[in-house]
Amino acid sequence: MREILHITTHMGGGVGKVLSGLLAAFAAEGGDRHELLLLEEPEKRNFFDLLAEVGVAAHVEQDAAKIAEAMARADIVQLEWWHHPRMVRFLLELSPVPARLVLWAHVSGAFYPWLPPAFLRMPQHFVFTSAYSYENPFWDAAQRTWAKEHAAMVNSVGDFPAEEPRHEAHTGFSIGYVGTLSYAKLHPDFCAFCARVRDIPGISFHLVGDAENEARIRCDAEPFGLSAQLSFAGYVTDVAAEFRRMDVFAYLLNPQHFGTTENVLLEAMNAGLPVVALDQCAEKHLVRHGETGLLVCTPEEFEQALRRLYAHPEERARLGRNARRFIEEHFSVQQTAAKLEAVYDEVMEEEKAACDFSSMGKSPHEVFVNFLPPPLQAAFAHGKMPQELPEILRGESKSSAAHFARLFPGDAQLRGWAQEIRQRGGEDA
Repeated sequence: MREILHITTHMGGGVGKVLSGLLAAFAAEGGDRHELLLLEEPEKRNFFDLLAEVGVAAHVEQDAAKIAEAMARADIVQLEWWHHPRMVRFLLELSPVPARLVLWAHVSGAFYPWLPPAFLRMPQHFVFTSAYSYENPFWDAAQRTWAKEHAAMVNSVGDFPAEEPRHEAHTGFSIGYVGTLSYAKLHPDFCAFCARVRDIPGISFHLVGDAENEARIRCDAEPFGLSAQLSFAGYVTDVAAEFRRMDVFAYLLNPQHFGTTENVLLEAMNAGLPVVALDQCAEKHLVRHGETGLLVCTPEEFEQALRRLYAHPEERARLGRNARRFIEEHFSVQQTAAKLEAVYDEVMEEEKAACDFSSMGKSPHEVFVNFLPPPLQAAFAHGKMPQELPEILRGESKSSAAHFARLFPGDAQLRGWAQEIRQRGGEDA
């Protein structure tokens, strides 16, 4: 029996759902023994508590020496990576320890957080969660080829309900979205897209997710006369119930978003919903246009797709059936577990090697800059911050400058950047 230690920053959001479902599946198989170590206390304990119910050891540990001991004992160490500053701090402070190291990247690495080619070589095995990562626009041809030859790809799929989809009767035409409401993930022109179809009889837009950006979205909707047609459910634990009250799932994401497997998109497809998504990033690898959903490129195409689906309920049903079948055939937590086990088989053939992440950067602010895409790295040269910043860097979380500054309070450069961003207006600029 192999001992596999997973180290993650926390169990929130999509990562929490994936890890809890995956480790529960491993536990049901009864093979390898998996243990989960969190670097910070969970804010929401639902996924964390689920692991205790299925007998998976999971605990919070912040003592570097104890973590190093656990890593040395394990046969395999798997880092759950999305460039969270607490994980960065842990790796920078980690003394070289012998381990067979697998790094599973839960961000595409194509924009921010960017994946420098050299970072892919630090663990013994690097694993992507989307085929889109192989297309990284800031790598050259040789770097993309190296990634395809050496980095595996395993979709980070959670467990999906097995029961047949149910739809609740309701009035009107409900367009749904579930996920992060920050414009770092949601398309910055979301309201402009929706406004093109606001005259469809009975149409409404139902947004599910932490409501921290609700006020800004409502403000953006006001000039379009869209406010009355928006509703916000906030964070919910029963997403399936929300899907049952939707007619179409519209997944309009920022063209430079960081997502990969997009479990909520797959959940909507599993629920039998017709999806409309942008033809970009990870989405284009998850939706088959005209078969399991519709991919669009412009607001005009989005309008055409929504009007088509409104006028043809039989088309909505066809796409929903196909989507459900596609998920059953190609995405399951058991398939994810099997693909990771194949990675574990490979890494077990290697000897343990000292883990050393010092080349990430000599200081916290240097690490922050090194994981910016090259155009932004150049703009941050000599400690100067560019005037135009992507949405993700202007917030207080999601590995922004402010987020890094909170975790590295002794880094004056990070503090200065965070203060300057706030003075400019931060995420509300």
